[in-house]
Amino acid sequence: MKPSSRHIGHAFVDVLPNALTADTLYISGAHNVAAHLCCCGCGAEVITPLGPAGWSLQYDGRVSLYPSIGNGALACRSHYVIRTSQVRWLKAMGTIQHERAHQQDKQAAHDLLSTSHRTSLATRVIEYLARLGTRKR
Repeated sequence: MKPSSRHIGHAFVDVLPNALTADTLYISGAHNVAAHLCCCGCGAEVITPLGPAGWSLQYDGRVSLYPSIGNGALACRSHYVIRTSQVRWLKAMGTIQHERAHQQDKQAAHDLLSTSHRTSLATRVIEYLARLGTRKR
């Protein structure tokens, strides 16, 4: 039986270490990623990309990672949240729940890339028009 909550430490790093340590959330702002060993103790590495199509990290001396960590693809099927440096256990992820979360992640990434592309194109058009306006006649 898993405890209802337990502490997880954190370390800010430029590059993720080759070997992760249990009960530590490694955070690389340079690469917008966080990593830790699965909190159930199975030893699986859990990588969480940070950003609009990934997880959000809050830090106030303690770490919180949003949304929950759902390891539905692992044998342990663990599911938990990290809030204020505490691991809080949720109901294990079933296959359907895992597939739904996976599809939502894919859609979020697609939406982000589509938005970035449109913004990028709009920026290029504005820059082009600005250059036309500043040309000497």
